[in-house]
Amino acid sequence: MSQASDSSAPFAPDDPVLKLAIAMFERDGWIDARLLAKEAGIGRATLYRRYGDRDRILGEVVWALFHDIAADQWEKFHDRGAEGIAEMIGRSQHAGAEIPAMRKFVTEHTETALRVMTSGRGVVQPRTIESLIRLITTQIGEPSDIEVGKLAYAVARVGESFYHRELITGEPTDFESTTIVIKRLLNYQPINPPTAAE
Repeated sequence: MSQASDSSAPFAPDDPVLKLAIAMFERDGWIDARLLAKEAGIGRATLYRRYGDRDRILGEVVWALFHDIAADQWEKFHDRGAEGIAEMIGRSQHAGAEIPAMRKFVTEHTETALRVMTSGRGVVQPRTIESLIRLITTQIGEPSDIEVGKLAYAVARVGESFYHRELITGEPTDFESTTIVIKRLLNYQPINPPTAAE
């Protein structure tokens, strides 16, 4: 069955082509479709028919890597409401940015990386928003003044903006600010908020 037939469904974690693609990405910071097809023992046309184009495959690889990182971080911050969601996002982004292959991808293939990671027509951003909708709903509750999907979209865009800040503005990436801004968006209240006098 064609993996690309349902563009919203992630590739199975044990899919042999996904495993090859992840290994190639971690080694090169890029996916060479011709070489991937050769390593998988299939033709490039068959690769595209079953798995989609290179952007789709790159998106699946990036999603798989960040999904694992986020799952690890969530183990530390689950059941902490808005604070936990914000901390999970900021720390996951920091961990992801430390992966040499990710750094190479976003610096050497910037246009493709931005398209793969931030486009609503890809797989990374829509799945991120879907995940955030579930987390916001279960950890905080649906907001009364805005659709939860719109709030999740705003949180995702904040994360993207700070993750790609250096590419967009030339300023250093700032994951601490990612966490703080998302806490504000999610209306997180510190245990001991500062008084006006402070």
